[in-house]
Amino acid sequence: MSRLRLLLLALCASLLATPVAGQGFTEYQLKAGVLYNFIAFTTWPEAAPPVLNVCIYGPDPFGREIDALQGRKIGSGSLAIRRASSVDALAACHVVFIGQAAIGNLPRVLEHLGNRPVLTVADAPGGSARGIVLNMEMADGRLGFRANLAEARNRGLGLSSKLLRLASEVVQ
Repeated sequence: MSRLRLLLLALCASLLATPVAGQGFTEYQLKAGVLYNFIAFTTWPEAAPPVLNVCIYGPDPFGREIDALQGRKIGSGSLAIRRASSVDALAACHVVFIGQAAIGNLPRVLEHLGNRPVLTVADAPGGSARGIVLNMEMADGRLGFRANLAEARNRGLGLSSKLLRLASEVVQ
């Protein structure tokens, strides 16, 4: 594993282990950084495209915070941030973030995505139990996440063992 990836993983671990308040980060600045690390520690079944489309479905809770990832290098490619207001707009997405305000549409989103190799990420209570691959959760002012490894495998995605060790729960 490259030194940069190890550094990113260490940063992710330290961010997950520290309280959000008082650290100089807003909740969604922190979540944008964690989302980047989720992507960095996920492998897709085919060669990564030169541009990895990260789609924010429904109302965008990140605002400008997520735009900092636009064009950011990841592996041999870069990230493109897109906003999607309909499930049809998710066709070209490699990563789909579903915020709390859109979680009511989760069954439609998952049905539309089928078993395609799309990394689904949310920040909604119980998201991993409902078919989300990686679900961020705030508890006692700390950001953590749950991983649904069974769903990742169903989609043909690989999640790094280093990432899985940071999860508060891994659904097999």
